[in-house]
Amino acid sequence: MMKHRHDSGFTLVETLVALVVLGFIIVGLAQGLRFGMIAWGLQTKTIAGDSAMDTTDRTLRRLLAGMEPGYDPHHPAIRGSAHALAFTSELPANAPIGPSHLADIALGVQPGAGLVLHWVPNFHTQWLVPPAPQVTSLMPGVTGVTFAYYRGQGKAPAGWLDAWTDNVPPALIRIHLSLTPPGRHWPDIFVAPMRLPDSG
Repeated sequence: MMKHRHDSGFTLVETLVALVVLGFIIVGLAQGLRFGMIAWGLQTKTIAGDSAMDTTDRTLRRLLAGMEPGYDPHHPAIRGSAHALAFTSELPANAPIGPSHLADIALGVQPGAGLVLHWVPNFHTQWLVPPAPQVTSLMPGVTGVTFAYYRGQGKAPAGWLDAWTDNVPPALIRIHLSLTPPGRHWPDIFVAPMRLPDSG
């Protein structure tokens, strides 16, 4: 007796089911890839922002730690308010200023530019024509800055002040930065100026 051979293969229903399952797999992979790309982009942006903030943090610490005291009672070397601070210090070695790198510096926030540093070279001489201040943007995403100055023990009670006009640096300077978008945050920066007027 002769047996009939049935051709092996997939039926139409099985093929359609396989295509539907394959479609779900492709959609899932595409969604996963899209999510991964979005997460990677956000992470890259966050890392870049934190790196820029860290650079700004270190720059501010170096400038304020090297703040120079003054000796002229009629022109205090350090003039600070709640939202601006002017002093003399050395700029970083790569700054295009000259061999001494000593500069008169003003820190503040400029609309559209963020935290900016205005500076002119300080050569301990009188300028016939004062040079135009150079402007360097330290952190574009800063919308506000608040300075506070700690007065140590002395003739007056110790405590935090919102202004400082003197030739002697305060014991501590606190910097609070307001960032954009509003959810961003960076810890307050505390700096102890290291230089004091020579005694004697």
